[in-house]
Amino acid sequence: MEHRTLNRVIGLSLFAVSLLVYTMTLSRTVVFWDVGEFCAAAYLLQVPHPPGAPFFLLIARIFGMIPFVADVAVRMHFISALSSALTVMFLYLVTVRFIMIFRGKPETNLDRITVYGASIIGALSLAFGKTFWFNAVEAEVYGVSMLFVSSILWLGLRWYERADMERSDVYLLLIAYLIGLSLGVHLLALLTLFSVMLLVYFRKYEVTMGSLMKFGAAALVIFLVIYPGIVKELTSMLDGEIGGTRSVVITLIPVVAIVGAIVGLVRSVRDKNRLLYLGLLSFLLIVLGFSTYTMVYVRANANPPMNENDPSSLARLVSYLNREQYGQAPTMQRRYGQDPEQRAAHQKYTSDFDYMMRYQINHMYVRYWLWNYIGTQGDWKEAGVNLKQLYGIPFLLGLFGAWYQWKKSRQMFIVALVSFIIMGVILALYQNQQEPQPRERDYFYVGSFFIFSMWIGIGLVGLIDLLKEKFANLNSRNVAMYAILGIGLLFVPLNMARTNFTEADRRGNYVAWDYSYNLLQSCDRDAILFTNGDNDTFPLWYLQDVEGVRRDIRIVNLSLLNTDWYIKQLKHGEPHGAKKVPISVTDADIARLGPIPWEPKTMELPVPEDVWRRHSVEGTAVTLKDTAQRKISFFMSHTFEVGQTKALRVQDILVYDIVRTSNWQRPVYFAMTVSDDGKIGLREFMQMEGLAFRLTSRKSSSIWSNLSEEKMRANMFSDVAEPSKEPQSGFRWRGLSDSTVYFDEDVRRLMSNYRHAFIILGAYYANIKNEPRRMAEVMDRMEEVIPRSVIPMDNRLKFDVGSYYLAADQNEKGNAILRELIADLKPIVDRGVAEPLAETGIQYNSYFMLLTAYQSLGMYDEALQLLDIISATYANMPGLPEYLAERRSEYVARKAGTFADTSKQPPPITSPRAGRRSSGR
Repeated sequence: MEHRTLNRVIGLSLFAVSLLVYTMTLSRTVVFWDVGEFCAAAYLLQVPHPPGAPFFLLIARIFGMIPFVADVAVRMHFISALSSALTVMFLYLVTVRFIMIFRGKPETNLDRITVYGASIIGALSLAFGKTFWFNAVEAEVYGVSMLFVSSILWLGLRWYERADMERSDVYLLLIAYLIGLSLGVHLLALLTLFSVMLLVYFRKYEVTMGSLMKFGAAALVIFLVIYPGIVKELTSMLDGEIGGTRSVVITLIPVVAIVGAIVGLVRSVRDKNRLLYLGLLSFLLIVLGFSTYTMVYVRANANPPMNENDPSSLARLVSYLNREQYGQAPTMQRRYGQDPEQRAAHQKYTSDFDYMMRYQINHMYVRYWLWNYIGTQGDWKEAGVNLKQLYGIPFLLGLFGAWYQWKKSRQMFIVALVSFIIMGVILALYQNQQEPQPRERDYFYVGSFFIFSMWIGIGLVGLIDLLKEKFANLNSRNVAMYAILGIGLLFVPLNMARTNFTEADRRGNYVAWDYSYNLLQSCDRDAILFTNGDNDTFPLWYLQDVEGVRRDIRIVNLSLLNTDWYIKQLKHGEPHGAKKVPISVTDADIARLGPIPWEPKTMELPVPEDVWRRHSVEGTAVTLKDTAQRKISFFMSHTFEVGQTKALRVQDILVYDIVRTSNWQRPVYFAMTVSDDGKIGLREFMQMEGLAFRLTSRKSSSIWSNLSEEKMRANMFSDVAEPSKEPQSGFRWRGLSDSTVYFDEDVRRLMSNYRHAFIILGAYYANIKNEPRRMAEVMDRMEEVIPRSVIPMDNRLKFDVGSYYLAADQNEKGNAILRELIADLKPIVDRGVAEPLAETGIQYNSYFMLLTAYQSLGMYDEALQLLDIISATYANMPGLPEYLAERRSEYVARKAGTFADTSKQPPPITSPRAGRRSSGR
């Protein structure tokens, strides 16, 4: 079989294998972060967060209409699987072409096996890499974006080989059009432009200092014409304003530019000016590809349920495309974030340069690079590098491949290196990310990893070539070649597949769908539900827009509640027929809203008599004594400070306005993940009803004394087989007891919300009802639906659950959990690291939890030894000597059998400690 045919067969085979693996590990429904937003936006052709990815949405809409599986989200996930598999194929083809440039076309079987085998291994190292595989199994823009990157690089190399042919310009024109289309997905593919221009330079011009300087200037101009020229400036002129200057002439500039390009194109054909023809037609093709953004404007004017930033006018469209919602990151200043967490993180660095090197380059790029080719410590946020996973073999091969390409083909090495650096380090610097980030950002840098995987293939060829020089005997050469390729296959893609399969396999994980369903069904009809961020909100949008679940509920995202367009949409919109959100602020005042100075003070909300009476008789919570007042009083604190000035955010102003304006005529809920500062001081008036807290007129200092037992049990003790689009009690728990399903850190942390709901219900039975048996029943139900053998339970929860079982005379279950707790805590205590008591308090401090566990299990010798350790570790703690002396006397008496203790009541729970999930892009 000739090279051309065999090469294509291998490429298509790699595509098929990759697609099979990605399809097998594909997410089986909606997942967290932006995926739910994109799927919902694509299904109804809505307007997601800027800059919108309209071309991606159009593709997703088409796939969503093809019923090859029942779940719409899975149909859209398949786009990433298909795109990623094609990218693997293109990486193989690109690697072969780079190798052929310095090695020639493989003519013998030995050469073919060397070139094709090494290229296969390089391509599969990307296919099974941690980051690339993650992107391939969910409906995000990065899989499609990488298809553009890989196809553009492949077309560039095709042009390089055929540059002298009469019709070779067609490759460059196709590249221009693909770049334009890619802008409707993600900006990453635009960065390949520099490598393509380098290919043109090396192929057409003699490399001299003068020509290199001219090339650099021309490349910069071409890039600036596209970005920010076409992408930002040309669109900015549509509203007739630039830099504060407004004129009708400005509006005409884009039209004149396009018409002028068309006229120039006609003249270039007449004059046979090939360079001008190529430039003008490329410009027009980029504009044509970029024109998918007209969908944003058209759909915004259709006023769909999701219409972020409302780009329904040219001025708002310009703001949308320029991502003005997110502000501007300074180019030179590195530490610019003003969030309290960011400002605290900045203090760890001695200078902006130190911050840039240690955080923005090393932590936010190099660490991800090493994750993929050396190994990672684990799946938790901020995980470091672990040499024991991949043994550094892929990393060393890639470095060797880069050196070997430099040695054999310096011009092509420069082409690859430019892509590697621009899509890696330069991209990290351009983003100017601030510490901390809400999630890991490795998905940004897959373009850089694409080049490094190509170097792995070249590295294997280099090893084979170097070993061939050592052996004169043909058989020895063959053995060496097969050995290198076999070892490379085993220790690079196969080992990477083994290492990353568990995390990449999304089968059986329905948490995002089910949690969102359960949150919606925690609310009564026509509720207003305040949510915290992306993961609270986007899957809910998906369920409402795509699945039609609980469309009566108005979701109010607290992050977006700081924007005027969102407030107006809540006030005036009726998505899917749902009621408007009651807001008293006029539209004119909404446009002027901003943070305001605020001195903390007591606020009052009137309560209608019928509501007051209804809330007074519901449940067993303590009610206000003076019912004649018919109002609730709460302390509203400030939520941030600027210098010495205390202030409120816009969201706080609007939460108060919505609650006041609704006047108790609509049920108002706050998701469990909303922090206390998002509840404007109303936490004591909230009743738990599942995964959300309902605002009531009853006041209680403890969460467990203000809950709806009926609704909590109806939701948490019922398994729903068939979900309902209408209000229905009962939760879904799919996959949570399946030990074969992988749950990432976000999901594991989210499970604490479920568990704390059970704990709070258990505390209700313990502290209010005094029914230990039912308290144990709640703990049993929690273990049934979320077994700790499948999803580990954190130590504080284990401490609570173990204590509750013991208080309920379930000694066997309680002791089993406490023995697990001892196994977890003893290594922590043995390390001798003192936990700050201000963060945990004594009750949940590892040393004191271990002490209590020893006491409960009758391990008094161990408890007495631990008292000495606590005394040395917390020597300066006020009152500690007296406390330890009491415990010592107690344990000595217990050993002697002279200590009597009849208490069975577990310690009260002072807070739900529900895990927050941050918003982020």
